[in-house]
Amino acid sequence: MAGRESAHLVTLLGIPIKVHWTFSFILVFIGYIAFTENLSFQATCSFGLYVFCLFTCVILHEYGHALMARYYGIQTTDIIISPIGGLARLENMPSKPVQELMVAIAGPAVNLVIATVILGILYLKGIRGLMPDTDDFVLLITNPIGFLFMLLLMNIVLCLFNLIPAFPMDGGRVLRALLSLKLPRLIATFIAAMIGKSIAIGFVLFGAYHQIFALFFIGIFVFVMAGKEYKMLKQREEQLTQRND
Repeated sequence: MAGRESAHLVTLLGIPIKVHWTFSFILVFIGYIAFTENLSFQATCSFGLYVFCLFTCVILHEYGHALMARYYGIQTTDIIISPIGGLARLENMPSKPVQELMVAIAGPAVNLVIATVILGILYLKGIRGLMPDTDDFVLLITNPIGFLFMLLLMNIVLCLFNLIPAFPMDGGRVLRALLSLKLPRLIATFIAAMIGKSIAIGFVLFGAYHQIFALFFIGIFVFVMAGKEYKMLKQREEQLTQRND
């Protein structure tokens, strides 16, 4: 997801934020929901604002990774946003397990902080008295308190989902970092990649059966990237071995 496929949006803290061309599908999705659900102008704007805020949280998640990596002297090429989430492209991953662990955890930790801040706001506002009594998502987000409540839930979901040990997702990198404390990095990557591929197949099957297309494509992405990263690391270690010989 780079090059001509992505458009530069803005640069913050020295890190370019780019939008992949497929992100336009999100705008189509918002329009589709507004049309099929016959949403009012206010409801459509609330839904669009909610999606915007959700992807802002995704960007902040990626900045968590990027800034923690910068702390360890690793720069970030850019952050790319797509319909299935964000990707902070680091120049390289930390070779030390503890550093990789910290970089991987930093993203979900940002979502946890956001959720905590929103929870504090809701507590101060008195959520019980102001929370709309409805199960309708659109009606919920047209209410300020309901909007914040759903944003709180989604940040918790983002935190927990990213910690699933499906390499190369955050949880998979946490798993590899922990395995690398006792095992060679290549073996740890192989184990994490195999676990990641198994979970990815589950994502694809579950997403296809329940028509959750975002999960379906995430599964494909995780499956492909897990194998790709293992091959890259294996080639790198083989090259280092040849040089030493």
